[in-house]
Amino acid sequence: MLGLRQPGACRHQAGAWGPAGAAWRAHPARRAPNPATCRPETRTLLPSPYAASGSPRTSSSIAAASTSAEAAPVSKQGQVFSLGEPGSWDEAAVGSPVVRCYLGDDEQRWVMWYSGRKADSPAGANGGVDAVAPSSGSVGVAISRDGVHWFRGTDAIEGSRGPDAASDVGQTITPNGDWWWFDTCHLAPGDVQVLSNSSVSSGVGVYWMFYAGGDYEPVQLPEGFPGAGAEAVEGMRTRPGLAMSQDGRNWARIEADHHTGALFDVGKPGEPDSLFVRSPQVMNVGPGDMRMFYTSWCPSRRRWVVLSATSPDGFRWTKRGIVFDPAAVGAASGTSSVDLAAASGSSVDMGSAASGNGGAAAFDAQGAAAISVVRDIDNRQYLMFYEAVGADNRRTVGLAVSKDCSNWRRYGSPVLAAAGEDEGAGEAWDGGDVGSPCGVSMTARKWRIYYAGRSTSGSGPWQGIGLAVSVEGGPTFEGVPVEYRRRAPATAAAVTAAFTAEGGLSDLE
Repeated sequence: MLGLRQPGACRHQAGAWGPAGAAWRAHPARRAPNPATCRPETRTLLPSPYAASGSPRTSSSIAAASTSAEAAPVSKQGQVFSLGEPGSWDEAAVGSPVVRCYLGDDEQRWVMWYSGRKADSPAGANGGVDAVAPSSGSVGVAISRDGVHWFRGTDAIEGSRGPDAASDVGQTITPNGDWWWFDTCHLAPGDVQVLSNSSVSSGVGVYWMFYAGGDYEPVQLPEGFPGAGAEAVEGMRTRPGLAMSQDGRNWARIEADHHTGALFDVGKPGEPDSLFVRSPQVMNVGPGDMRMFYTSWCPSRRRWVVLSATSPDGFRWTKRGIVFDPAAVGAASGTSSVDLAAASGSSVDMGSAASGNGGAAAFDAQGAAAISVVRDIDNRQYLMFYEAVGADNRRTVGLAVSKDCSNWRRYGSPVLAAAGEDEGAGEAWDGGDVGSPCGVSMTARKWRIYYAGRSTSGSGPWQGIGLAVSVEGGPTFEGVPVEYRRRAPATAAAVTAAFTAEGGLSDLE
């Protein structure tokens, strides 16, 4: 039975829910699960991401991670895979990782959904979309046995059904071909949840993907927005959407009530989310209480903010406004930041002293551009890992903690920053910016952060996906580790060994 905890392994992140009889339409037309029968289930038998043989299919469309050649020496510390090989669907950009770990009796099963695009993608024209949603284009899926060594596809999935579907990897969702939809230009995953659905087969999981997509409407970015130019840019107006799948690979878009098919529209002129909605994250807080967290650029505050919306069923959403503004939280606390160097190697909880260091000089003075909201089961609270934007547009990863998903306490320093010279010899693949985090809870109060990185700061697409793990015995904030180290880079030989019967599972944090 999948979904059980194993010592020293990952945790299946529960918190699934089911809508109560909401009407829905699948698009394009294909048979899709009936969400009215979905129900909370923490011991769900999930579709296996591997074939019956226990190994991925070995076709020419499978590419081992992090094996692309570089023209000059570049440190790969932390990187789990880089840009796709020339000609692949993700040759020009990769980012927005959404990582889930499913547990069986004898193995860990890891799945990553992420965004990517080709060099000729309209979303990459003039770098405009990357100012709001770096690397947004299409959605792909990769698989792993340990969350470190990944297999990915160079082209679209084959659409296999049955046992072969478990090892079908590659591009899974492309921009919509119907002109009236909100995601005709590009899209990127925000969150993936698994729900039990008795209409498919007994105890089989159904995947819900919340994502953000943009169309070709030209949008003029406001004065003060980093990278804003004189001309309007197509693809900037992103809205939230929902897709469902029985296997995590073959997806059906859900056409919601908005005329574009989106779950809801951007705000009216002057409202905090009037420009776009991106990075949707959904949590089931209680019966009939589903909450979506998303980011946008607030014109009046002139910075990124996190907003929320609530729903009884996952289809009908009511906006609730700004729920987290790092700059405002820091300024209100009036406390000073904690010197991490002095606390390094200790297990002292930093407490409220770390909530300061706000204002214009803070690492997150321009807000939170992307988020990952997850449960902290050990401490019975919620965590928000966020892509912090500094005054100079530099990106790092920050942390906020909440007991009720409404009031958030901010840690006053980045938990992960761009790689410095101490991370490895020469230029680092993530030496410019790190962002688009995805937090994964492990056993024994350990955490992983999957993240996107790029070698230059402030602009351009994400160029790879990395992994940092919490340091055992390091400093904590509200019981959560705040010191992380990058994993050693994966090698082609290690990737191959990880997927052979003899390779087994790595002994990882």
